[in-house]
Amino acid sequence: MKRTLMKIFVLLVPLVLFPLTASTETVRTVIPRATLNYLSVPVAEVKGYFRDENLENETIVIPGSTAIAALVSGEVDYSGAGGTGMRAALRGAPIKAIMFQTEKVTWYLIATPEIAHARDLKGKRVAVGTVGDTQDSLITLYAERNGVAPRDLIRVAMPSRSTTTTILGLKSGAIHAATVNGDEALIAEKEGLRTLTFLGDLFPYQFQGFMASDKKIAERPGDVKRWLRAMMRALMFIRQSPEEAADIAMKKIPMGSPNRPIVIEGIRRFVRALPDGIPGLPSAQGIKNVIEFDVKAPLKIKEEVAPEKFLALKLAGEVREELERKR
Repeated sequence: MKRTLMKIFVLLVPLVLFPLTASTETVRTVIPRATLNYLSVPVAEVKGYFRDENLENETIVIPGSTAIAALVSGEVDYSGAGGTGMRAALRGAPIKAIMFQTEKVTWYLIATPEIAHARDLKGKRVAVGTVGDTQDSLITLYAERNGVAPRDLIRVAMPSRSTTTTILGLKSGAIHAATVNGDEALIAEKEGLRTLTFLGDLFPYQFQGFMASDKKIAERPGDVKRWLRAMMRALMFIRQSPEEAADIAMKKIPMGSPNRPIVIEGIRRFVRALPDGIPGLPSAQGIKNVIEFDVKAPLKIKEEVAPEKFLALKLAGEVREELERKR
């Protein structure tokens, strides 16, 4: 009997001293651009938030429609092409938005030096992605609120412009105003251009949505929640520690050679778009605005659109509740 107990003890000791751990799962996360707007992904990697969830993340940079095709085919697990993805879902693609990083758009409206006020945009050339897109809608709304009629804006479609292209266009006079992100606005200011406004202050507008397949959401909700938890923690870290987040950005994001103060300030400008508390879950008003400006307007839909056709936010809500309990 003693020998049997000893054998059991010998077998159990390794399990006590070296407990079994779940195997690490590799996931692929697609982002449309490697910018500060998607700093959450490298932060989650560097800070170990993915590792805490037994995830090994591989980040891939792919633009909108291509990223959605990869998501639908199962080649990737998550895609940050939120606007393109939601419109694809409405057309029948088996995907849904599972979280939104921000509560506001991250765009700043920059302009040539002679444009000091919104009213100065009258008769001026304004760069948009495509005529009628979200950028166009928000610039038009900003102009209207300041007394400039929509017909008085000259829209120039520049769908794939870079920061360099935008600044060159403004300095050459080819365009007079354009939207950029916070860090890009800082670079533009150093080039003698002017920041007119932060368009995020117009109203709540869920931005930078991440998509997952219907199959993954239905069959592996626990895996989706692990990924969501890592991402939400990363966004909170960026808000709480912009200096350390800047150090990660300078190592992980190909931004050329910006100095550290510009990166820190760029992150602080991004943080202006985050909601209070734990980010990831949109507000009711934000959802209404996304439906109006990011789904119905680009697709020219007049009738009502059911949010459940392109949103699956239940898991994000559960993760937020879990994180709130731990705070």
